[in-house]
This record gives sequence, structure tokens and C-alpha cells, in this order.
Amino acid sequence: MAISTSLRDGVLVIQVQDQRLLDESQIGKVDQEITAVIEKSEQDRVVFDFSAVQFMSSSMLGKLVAAHKRLKGFKAKLKLAGLSSDIREVFKITKLDKLFDIEPDAATAVKSFAKKGLFR
Repeated sequence: MAISTSLRDGVLVIQVQDQRLLDESQIGKVDQEITAVIEKSEQDRVVFDFSAVQFMSSSMLGKLVAAHKRLKGFKAKLKLAGLSSDIREVFKITKLDKLFDIEPDAATAVKSFAKKGLFR
């Protein structure tokens, strides 16, 4: 599997296992697995953990935008976690850091959902 999943304090955490998200077939596999998990899940809070990922192509960025839209359609909230400094820089350059809520790690992302209060 290209991903692993866990439930932490009512938050679905999807950890991407591949270090290099560059190849189209590999990205397609990750996207299919993420989509399958999202569509089966009843969780309204989701974290994508990229702490194992060292490289990410622009194609994967497009898949993340699509996943964000899909989750928004389900009224779910998404946070990204564990982005390397290089990948985070790409998010800044492309202004995707304005679209995504980015946390340093999965534990912080999970905790940040709890901090929002009644009207998250």
C-alpha cells in the first residue's frame, strides 16, 4: 500500500508511505488509495501526513487540490502535516499554502482540530 491510515482522537490520519511522489503511475496509486479511504470514511476531520515524503511533483499537488475539493464537498476539514522544507517552499511559491492548513506534524495537526472550539 502507498498509504496507511489511523484514527487519532476522532481524526482520520492518512500517512503517505512513498518517499518520492514523482512517477505518474505511483501518484495515481496514491490518489486512488486516498480517494477510496475518503469515500468510505465518516470522519469530518482529516490529516494527510507527508513526513515520509522527500519529493513531490506538481501532478501530486493537483491531486491534493482535487482531494481538498472532494473533502469540502463532504463538509470535511483537511490539514496537511509533515511537509519537508523544500515541499513547503513549493506550496508557498504556488500559493497553495493559502488553500491548505499546514501543520508541522500529524500530532500537532490532530491537536489543532481540538483547539477550534464549538464552531470549528
